[in-house]
Amino acid sequence: LENNPKLSVHEILYKNVCVHLCKHFSFQSNLVEEYFEAHSSSKVLTSDRTLQKLQTPKLDRETLLRLLGGKPSCYIDEINELNKKHEKNFSKWMLQLHMGFNILLYGLGSKKFLLEKFRTTILSDSVHMVVNGFFPSITLKSILNAITGEMLEHEGTFRTPMDQIDFIVKTLKKDPDNHIYLIIHNIDGPMLRGEKNQQALGQLASIPNMHLLASIDHINAPLVWDHTKMSWFNWLWYETTSFLPYTEETSYENSLLVQQTGALALSSLTHVLRSLTPNARGIFRLLAEFQLENKDNPSYTGLSFQDFYQRCREAFLVNSDITLRTQLTEFRDHKLIRTKKGADGVEYLLIPVDAGTLTDFLEKEDVE
Repeated sequence: LENNPKLSVHEILYKNVCVHLCKHFSFQSNLVEEYFEAHSSSKVLTSDRTLQKLQTPKLDRETLLRLLGGKPSCYIDEINELNKKHEKNFSKWMLQLHMGFNILLYGLGSKKFLLEKFRTTILSDSVHMVVNGFFPSITLKSILNAITGEMLEHEGTFRTPMDQIDFIVKTLKKDPDNHIYLIIHNIDGPMLRGEKNQQALGQLASIPNMHLLASIDHINAPLVWDHTKMSWFNWLWYETTSFLPYTEETSYENSLLVQQTGALALSSLTHVLRSLTPNARGIFRLLAEFQLENKDNPSYTGLSFQDFYQRCREAFLVNSDITLRTQLTEFRDHKLIRTKKGADGVEYLLIPVDAGTLTDFLEKEDVE
């Protein structure tokens, strides 16, 4: 007031507050700048404690499963009791399926045992099919072929999957008393979560006498369905936490703790070949045997189609090159073979598996 008697008391207080606020924010700004300067060093310190430094040998898959199986869970009684509670919903599921809904199971732990129990106890006298969505070579075509060929007993072929779906829709519409149950383990599996695959499965699920029971495990699984697909599936969501291990669902995945051998490829080969016809298995066996005969030939690029066709005809496995090409297309869909053209323009066939795995596969086939 003495320096400037014209200022009122309120104006002086206002100026003092402004000065203090400026000093405060200036101080905070300096702290922020100092923080980023202290952490702007290009040297980033990370831990070097990796799995390699543990110096523990990797186990083969059989040894790992044996060790894990030899130590049962200490909560086995509680887990069994929990899953028995889920089994009490079986009759409710069956009723809801016939009311036009489809059942979707989610929750921590494998749902495979629960769906299998439903299949054996409730669907034993009904027409049903099981799809392992976690299998790395499962395709929409194989699912549709199983429905049209085995369930509807259709012997013809189809130009496109949409034609095949239309045939299923029309056939089931003509016979409304024919109920088909489709059980899909992991409908969110890597090979089924694509847009076209989910659209086709949704169209099947929307058929009144086609009933779908499925499970999901991926945290983002619901994102594969938009409003249209959700209306097709018409899900009823059931939380079925089981706390059971994902033993079979993860049997085709690589692990940091498991030695990388041909066991994974051998398991895939065996699983796919079991679902094919005897003639198809014979065709694949011929190609595998020829490839093993040339395993020591560094210039071997595969068996030409014409030579392979001649061998198959001599073995009475095919009666025309069209039949063989149809079978080879199925092999490609399952990633069992690979084709490439040589410098001479000839198409060569090759099984993308090492010789050791092929030998194990043929020995296993001979035993069975």
